[in-house]
Amino acid sequence: MLVDIKEYFRYVYEIRYFWAYLARCDLLARNRRSKLGMLWIIMSPLMLTVIMAVVLGTAFRIPIIEYAPYIFIGMVIWELIVSSVVSGGGSFVSATPYMKQFNHRVTIYTLKTALVNTINFLIGCIGVFLWIAVTMPANLFIGFLTLPMTTFLFFIMSWALTTIASFVNVKYRDYQQMMSLFMQALWYISPVFFQESLFQSNKLLLLLFRLNPITHILYLLRKPLLNGRLPSVVDYLFSIGFILFFGMLAIIINKKYEKKVIFYL
Repeated sequence: MLVDIKEYFRYVYEIRYFWAYLARCDLLARNRRSKLGMLWIIMSPLMLTVIMAVVLGTAFRIPIIEYAPYIFIGMVIWELIVSSVVSGGGSFVSATPYMKQFNHRVTIYTLKTALVNTINFLIGCIGVFLWIAVTMPANLFIGFLTLPMTTFLFFIMSWALTTIASFVNVKYRDYQQMMSLFMQALWYISPVFFQESLFQSNKLLLLLFRLNPITHILYLLRKPLLNGRLPSVVDYLFSIGFILFFGMLAIIINKKYEKKVIFYL
């Protein structure tokens, strides 16, 4: 199995110019005729952050200047996850013309989507780092130090989630609409804007908060930028465990359905 995986990735690398070209076209198409272009990737979570920080900061009695970057980081990472799980589900459908003409490995199309999602994440991080540069400049060094590893993990996570979503979506075309509603509901109970301190009085909710892998995925960026320290071993273990689980699931699904997916398009 390891030999098969090695050969698979070697093939993906050999046609890197093809999926890199598709990723470039996708990025350009998303921003065509837009006056602000990629600035929207920063402005969209930033404007929502300001609204949420004012409303929830007032409700939870948390200083807005402290709460805003916490939410901003959460929004940038959450957008990566949602783009992978929801929008990423359309990777095979949007690539139908290519898939019918070329006999490439189908995961190069989800790889393209994951690459675009990761680039958008890094663009969003520009806004986050600028905010930190103004408010907490001492944390920038540790933030830049951990960013490459964090970005790599997020890319693998995005590729795995996008691959699973794409296989499900080609068979069940209601997937994206249903998953969009589910992710929106999940957002309201996620650690994107809830702080750990809010659950100190309830041990059960505090335990659930700490056992949530999304909490630790968010900590990969939050702890360096907000606290000026490296993510803990527990944060990496939870994050890598989450990514490995969905990565193995994506491999199993791909191995079983790769040759059948064309019949659903």
